Amino acid sequence: MKHILKYGSFIFLLSINLSVSAKVVHSIDQIPSQIHSEEGKAVFAQEMNGDKFPDGFGSHFLSMQSALKPQDIIKIIYPQGKDERWSLIGMKPWPGQKDRYIVVACSTKITQKELDKDQKNSCSYDINPKSKIVIAVVDYDGSGMLKLIAQPYIETVVGDENGYVDDDNGDALEKSAFNLKNGNGEVVVCNLQRLDFAHYQLNSQILAFGIRFGAEVGYAGGNDSTQAMTLFAILQGTLRPVLKADMYHFENIAGDWHKDGTRDHDISEEEYVLSILPHQTTGFYDIKHTQKGSRNNNGKIYHWNDQKLQYQ
Repeated sequence: MKHILKYGSFIFLLSINLSVSAKVVHSIDQIPSQIHSEEGKAVFAQEMNGDKFPDGFGSHFLSMQSALKPQDIIKIIYPQGKDERWSLIGMKPWPGQKDRYIVVACSTKITQKELDKDQKNSCSYDINPKSKIVIAVVDYDGSGMLKLIAQPYIETVVGDENGYVDDDNGDALEKSAFNLKNGNGEVVVCNLQRLDFAHYQLNSQILAFGIRFGAEVGYAGGNDSTQAMTLFAILQGTLRPVLKADMYHFENIAGDWHKDGTRDHDISEEEYVLSILPHQTTGFYDIKHTQKGSRNNNGKIYHWNDQKLQYQ
């Protein structure tokens, strides 16, 4: 959902989120109607029914045209990875930026047979252990080859002997642009979910885009879903992560059984909004992070750190 915020002469289009207080429903089939977030509904359907997520990274872009092949993209954004197995190569146009696209690619350590079976077009930490995550900005006019606009963001995912990532990996997890603490309190490198193209204008010259990512934990009688977002921007010729913030949390805990076989579920949902403020710190607009529907509007204000090239 999009919303236009006005600050004097400033008008910014941002992602807006809803929040609901904790409540009790009396059977699991009542839960979807109580989830306000469309993303939350998609996550719940995926957890409960195995539904597929919408194409959040443009993984079907290549199937809609014949001039560009997956290997052509990898050759430009990460040439040393031409022999790796890629579980996701997605390419989406950046709205309002002529001929400009965001590329998201993930390589994997699973076998080609497993990849071909059911893991294509995914970048998942739990069932599809990642090796590399590559985020790039390119220009493409539909006729020639891609042109790389900035040095891509490349993350090497350090995992155990099976390729899985857990909090034993310490420093590597802390440095990841896509880590968060899941419902079990474990720090994980998350499932990449979708691009967020709300108008994150950091100053008059620099526009950022977001990548949403999340982690799900299943319980015997419920589930927990957490989502965060990292903003990326081109700075000094390099694509960099500049801000990471929590965006969504949903919890479903099963309760008492009823005689008809249904069961109570305690559910809670929280969503957050990022607002671009008119005040600048060292040439970059401050960014406010608040929970929608909260009784107070204090939130957290992020300020630009010119030494670290990121918001803090």
